[in-house]
Amino acid sequence: MKYYIMILLAFGLILGGCSKEQASEKPGQAESKAASEPTLKEKRDAFLEYVNEEITKTSELEMKAFVSLDSVTGNNYTDDQTMHDELVNTTIPAYEEAVSEAKKIEPKIKELEPMKEQIVKATETFHEALLMQKEAIEKQDKDLIQQGNEKMMEYKSIIDEYHAGMKELAKKLEVDYQPNAQQ
Repeated sequence: MKYYIMILLAFGLILGGCSKEQASEKPGQAESKAASEPTLKEKRDAFLEYVNEEITKTSELEMKAFVSLDSVTGNNYTDDQTMHDELVNTTIPAYEEAVSEAKKIEPKIKELEPMKEQIVKATETFHEALLMQKEAIEKQDKDLIQQGNEKMMEYKSIIDEYHAGMKELAKKLEVDYQPNAQQ
């Protein structure tokens, strides 16, 4: 059975980048905020740390899994056993690390909490897709292949929503945010 799994996402869908160029406090803003509410500068710093450090860890692990999967799908597909072995030995374990890393993220501002939840949901969704692909090979089940591909499309949709939310938040915080959709 030949598999054409979409490696959507080329690489690093979660990965985004931020620039500190716009991340400076405007005069008078710090004084106008209550002491318990983070200042705009503190929110910007938390946003930058989230994107440039926290999400980067998850993205690097995802990248390892995507490269592994790409090595046995599409034009690189050779046979089911090779694909199964790669899924079991490299792709799925790497992606399990990505899911674990996503769950460890602790946003420093409340505005990032929904973003973190989307990342967890996205990584869990892609992990489910990988498990479906593995099972599809084991059972030689074309319906499971289709379901796995649909899960991958669901992952892409969640990631697209995530980036839209991140762009909106970046705009509010006056930070330059550019999703890195392909590496």
